[in-house]
Amino acid sequence: METEELIRRCKAIKLSGVEEGKATFKSKMKSKGEQIVTGCLVGKVLTNKSVNKEGLKIALQQAWQNKIEVKVESLGDNVFMFKFGTEIDKK
Repeated sequence: METEELIRRCKAIKLSGVEEGKATFKSKMKSKGEQIVTGCLVGKVLTNKSVNKEGLKIALQQAWQNKIEVKVESLGDNVFMFKFGTEIDKK
């Protein structure tokens, strides 16, 4: 499932007053979620102008010189999630 689809689905979740504040996840689901975000960082570009995702990706790849290509996903409002191929590249 792509990040955009996951975000859309999460935004659609509505809790009743009884359910609010109570959420349980199957350990398998929690483990999978932890695996997904382990290689990710989230960052915000501090500017009033809109940032081009592809331009940002190219500039950061040149600066970081990672062995495996970094995937960049826009989360809106100049907030981006960076998915690294290895934990070493993330550091």
